[in-house]
Amino acid sequence: MEGSRTIMALLAHPDDESAVGQVLAKYADQGNTVILVIAADGRYGVEEHFGIPAGDTLVQIRQKESMCAAEILGIEPPIFLGFHDGFGLLSGLGEYFTQTAEMKERLKLIIQEKDPDAIITFGPDGDTGHLDHKGIGDLTTEVILREGWYEKYPLYYIGWLKEKEVWIPQGATTSLNYVDKSYLNVNIKYSEEDRDKLFKSLYCYESQFQKTDVENWIEAELKDSSFTFYFRRLVTEQHIQDHF
Repeated sequence: MEGSRTIMALLAHPDDESAVGQVLAKYADQGNTVILVIAADGRYGVEEHFGIPAGDTLVQIRQKESMCAAEILGIEPPIFLGFHDGFGLLSGLGEYFTQTAEMKERLKLIIQEKDPDAIITFGPDGDTGHLDHKGIGDLTTEVILREGWYEKYPLYYIGWLKEKEVWIPQGATTSLNYVDKSYLNVNIKYSEEDRDKLFKSLYCYESQFQKTDVENWIEAELKDSSFTFYFRRLVTEQHIQDHF
């Protein structure tokens, strides 16, 4: 990407940008506009160590944490869409259909308004496999394909290598999903300074991470000497054939 561009990360919860924070920091530092859109408000993201119950107070805390992280990464203040965790599913299937229909229209409008040069979201693996991670990636993909925006708005899925799970001190207990490296068709280099911004931003999320959680995360990242982040660009075959 040459010149000033707009990159949009469409993610599920406050703190999800930490999955790709070093890349967001890199492009912001290069003078690009980096927009973070967060679909769910995080009201059910209760962690025992923090002692705040589910609800509006937790939403406000998590929004402040997300704004703290965005400032450290050098990106635009987050745009909060305000849907509940689970996108209504916790209130029943009917509410889920209502909220996801509304969310697709909100996503369509915000993509049109911001007109990004690239969109980042979660792939079918959903990062940790979280239902909301898979949901925001699925809905974003649906909007791109439904509106015929495949060429206009290139879509990139966050991808992990299998080695990443091994590097994390908790290992497989993290439920980190991964993609075969041969399918990760975009490899982006970042600097030590970009990574340091990610590390600093993690401490904003006191409601979600204990100090030991952050230390384990940093320990895992330090084992990666490649300074490379992997994505899978959505690629469609537009050649028409008459057989499977």
